Amino acid sequence: MSDPLIVWLEIEHRLLKAERAVEAAFIAVNLAHALVPYRQAVLWSPVEGVVALSSVANVEAGAPLVLWLGQVFPHLAAERLRTVTAADLPTALGAQWGEWLPPHAVALPVGDEYLLFARDDPFRDDEVALLDRLADLAGLARKARAPRKLAFRLPKGRSKWVAAAAVAAAFIPVTGSVLAPAEAVPAHPVVVRAPLDGVVDALAVAPNDSVVEGQMLFALDATNLVGRLEVALQQQATAEAEYRQAAQAMVFDAKAKTQAAILAGRAEEKAAEARLLENQLARIQVKAPRAGVAVFDDASEWIGRPVAVGERVMAVADERDTEIEAWVSPADVGEVEPGRRLTLFLNTAPLSPARAVVRSVAYEASARPDATLAHRVRAGLDGTGTPPRLGLKGTARIDGDTVPLVWWLFRRPLATIRQFIGV
Repeated sequence: MSDPLIVWLEIEHRLLKAERAVEAAFIAVNLAHALVPYRQAVLWSPVEGVVALSSVANVEAGAPLVLWLGQVFPHLAAERLRTVTAADLPTALGAQWGEWLPPHAVALPVGDEYLLFARDDPFRDDEVALLDRLADLAGLARKARAPRKLAFRLPKGRSKWVAAAAVAAAFIPVTGSVLAPAEAVPAHPVVVRAPLDGVVDALAVAPNDSVVEGQMLFALDATNLVGRLEVALQQQATAEAEYRQAAQAMVFDAKAKTQAAILAGRAEEKAAEARLLENQLARIQVKAPRAGVAVFDDASEWIGRPVAVGERVMAVADERDTEIEAWVSPADVGEVEPGRRLTLFLNTAPLSPARAVVRSVAYEASARPDATLAHRVRAGLDGTGTPPRLGLKGTARIDGDTVPLVWWLFRRPLATIRQFIGV
């Protein structure tokens, strides 16, 4: 086990050497674990909200945990609570405590900010004292790295002109816009589905492989069909033999004529069943309906996976026949409508943006892999410039209406104030 003094000196050194306030916050919520064990730590600021979360590189403002913490910390600050459990919170907030945090927590002031550490066991007094000392050091480090405010005075006699210019500038018309993560997706993909119920036996292509029309993409396991076909062929042969025997007996026995008709129908039924199985066996190898790129997930996830008839396995798309898919946060979706201009700044080529027009906006928000909610936006390219290659990612700017500069600057603060005061 490491010497606590050595651990403290290392954390102190890292905090004092931090170049930015956000770096000091990251150190405070992550490295303190080596000093006092905990399961989760949070640094909250009344100005910035949740600044840092343990084990998380970037804090997503719209994440459910962050929204819940944004309601908890103002209550902790108002009550000046130090040792915190779910019972110390209002009923509505306390009911969600077990969903987000361990049972026991300690909240430590860092100037106007708060550091919260939580774990399954109660904190001892010596541990709280050590974390309190760490909070003071983190607060000094963040304050030292905070951006400096430059104060200046206007020359006498010019104040009114500057004020008039500021008021005039506030009403300069600007184009409102929102930013959203986006990527190039297939515009007209051909979906390849499972032709039968079965199990995927082999994939003949890898994700993003180029394929030609008629090339095999994947095959289903044929073991069950082959067995059923062999049985059906044997039953067909037996039925045909019985029919031939009855047909020969018709010459001498009038009653055999009726029996022969029944056996003929049975033989035809078995033959039809065998033909059906032969047709299904011929379809277990699925081929590309067109030339393009195979679009699907990791191949290893499909081998041995059971599929139902009509289930999507992959898509074949033209690598250059693309459109833009963007994900707009619920707070900004009101600014996005079909027909708006969209500009995609690719991560690989930020100086060569792709231009498109919004085609559709999803009415309902969907959960994304990073646990955030967003509305899917689809936009078709306007035909100018080279279309982005399939799969390229970037940031989309969606233009809105022309609004005064003051509205563009203060729209979000005003919305936050309205939510807070309920007006």
